[in-house]
Amino acid sequence: MKITSWEVKNQKFKKKFKGYDPTEVDNFLEILAGEIEEGTKEINLSREKLSSLEAKLSEYQNMEQTLQTVVLTTQKTAEELKKNAEKEAELFVREAQLRSQKLLEESGSRVSELKREISELKNLKEAYVLKFKSMLDLHKNLLESLEQEGGSRFEKKKDLTDEEMQKILNEFDKKEKKES
Repeated sequence: MKITSWEVKNQKFKKKFKGYDPTEVDNFLEILAGEIEEGTKEINLSREKLSSLEAKLSEYQNMEQTLQTVVLTTQKTAEELKKNAEKEAELFVREAQLRSQKLLEESGSRVSELKREISELKNLKEAYVLKFKSMLDLHKNLLESLEQEGGSRFEKKKDLTDEEMQKILNEFDKKEKKES
């Protein structure tokens, strides 16, 4: 049973002969009521503080839980980012290796092609040099032949048309081909 300060102040006792001094009892009850009232105020203040502290504690616990969730999420995200970065780096390295291998293969093919072309060009050069030498020899032989036959024949050939001269050269080409 709770007794309030109001109940203490308003409490009335029966009066008896040879009982307690009513003034003393009233004074004591007044003091007691004041103490109860003060205690009640302190209790109410303490309850309010406790309630406020409990609310703050609950808020802090929620914040702590939220922070823990954020930390865990951040750690997971960081791990995922790290894994993704590692995968990307691995893919990048693989792509770079494949590209370099492809470039090496293409370079090797191009080098082989260039070597073949160089070889063909050398062969063509040799063929042209031989053909040119042959043509020079043919003309040299023609000149020598003309010189040996004497000036009279040379004079006759000097009057040849371009077509006649081409026929003579064709005959020498045919002779040269037969000799080769």
